Amino acid sequence: MNWRLSKIQYPIYNLGPGKRIGIWVQGCNLACEGCINQMLWSKRKGKYLPVYEVFNIIKNLEEDYDGITISGGEPFQQYEQLIAFIYLIKTQTKLNIQCYTGYELNELSTLYQDGLYLKFIDYLVDGRYVQSQHENENIKGSKNQNYYQIINGEAIKCDSDFKSKKWSVNVSLEGDIYMAGIPKKSDIKNLISDLQRKGIHKIFK
Repeated sequence: MNWRLSKIQYPIYNLGPGKRIGIWVQGCNLACEGCINQMLWSKRKGKYLPVYEVFNIIKNLEEDYDGITISGGEPFQQYEQLIAFIYLIKTQTKLNIQCYTGYELNELSTLYQDGLYLKFIDYLVDGRYVQSQHENENIKGSKNQNYYQIINGEAIKCDSDFKSKKWSVNVSLEGDIYMAGIPKKSDIKNLISDLQRKGIHKIFK
């Protein structure tokens, strides 16, 4: 079973508690206005990787990390791959799982009536990004979204006390810069201005 992914990035410190591994899936047709990850909408981009290969990458890193965060793109639009992967993580590692989705919890219960995601995910952030309600807390993108802790198969809505001011930055072999996190409303604009003053012109997309 192959999983279409955009990237695996680590370490990240600002999409959940502790030191984490981030997985970004490729493909999303929800198309939220103002989405900061529009390059992840296309289902033609990214790279297919066998689910078990992705699991082995994470397994080999396990001892140095607290959890994994799955985002996108839309993880639930590759449901079978998502379930296979999080099953392996929960049954064969100590890592906790945080997952982002543009669907609301009630939509997930209608779309995926087996409810398997509730057995393996520990923390879930749900709901479409609404640009006019941009959230300056870095655990979710907009105020309408909800944060859940899932305990014994039940999603319990709660407030996250997680806060981090760290940016997680990696540079690819091709020279692309990847930043993990949910920026405050003016963060990207200020970063572009700071770089330009130093003669560095990068396109953020």
